[in-house]
Amino acid sequence: MATSNIVVLTTGLSGSSVVTGFIAQKDYWLGDKTIFKSNASGRYETYENEKLVELNNELLATLNVELTESSWYDIDLFERIRKSHNEVNTKKFVEFINYCQQHGKWIWKDPRLWVTMGFWGELLRGCDIKYIIVSRQPISLWVSLISKRQIVSYSKLRVSERNSHDRIVRYLNDCGFPNITMNYDKLVEHPQTEIKKLNHFLNSNYTLKMFSDLYKGKVGGKTFSNKNFFKAVLIYIKNYNLK
Repeated sequence: MATSNIVVLTTGLSGSSVVTGFIAQKDYWLGDKTIFKSNASGRYETYENEKLVELNNELLATLNVELTESSWYDIDLFERIRKSHNEVNTKKFVEFINYCQQHGKWIWKDPRLWVTMGFWGELLRGCDIKYIIVSRQPISLWVSLISKRQIVSYSKLRVSERNSHDRIVRYLNDCGFPNITMNYDKLVEHPQTEIKKLNHFLNSNYTLKMFSDLYKGKVGGKTFSNKNFFKAVLIYIKNYNLK
């Protein structure tokens, strides 16, 4: 049965809340308080430990880092934060890790980890952790971003996501951290295949029913409709012409 702690890594808007919520059903500790957000479909649980988010924000502020569309994918920024232990007092970060360890198996998810993981990695070396990278098909992610009025070209997004994903995998492998990539679109469209892969990685027994009970959309369908795709195209064209 699964016993390792879990860190979920994502660039954001990649279905990581669904994946984290799905995994957390096996009694993973999420934190004293988690963050809720709102979008067009209503208020939803992010499964993000509020204290983890607070510490990530504090880390970035201490280093005078402002996250932007491009900084999510900046390898130089990732390396700078990874090597910043001499610029940051790590005491409260270590105390937070120890606090999590006191709660049995835990799970972390915060998109900021995509750029701060290098900093946390050294502090987490004594913990039993498996890392899950949540990705999404580029076209699916593009539709989601454009629908939220985050205007980016599809070609640029596709290349940035691929290079950034390869970078985080390379970092985890270099550190000897066990990791797997889960594709959100495949999980929704072909859940049994992805769940089987997850169970093999975690030595767990998640089921299709557990996923169906959690997922609010149509299991076995696409994560976006043709209508949403064409709407995204129109939004992009309109905003492109305004540049």
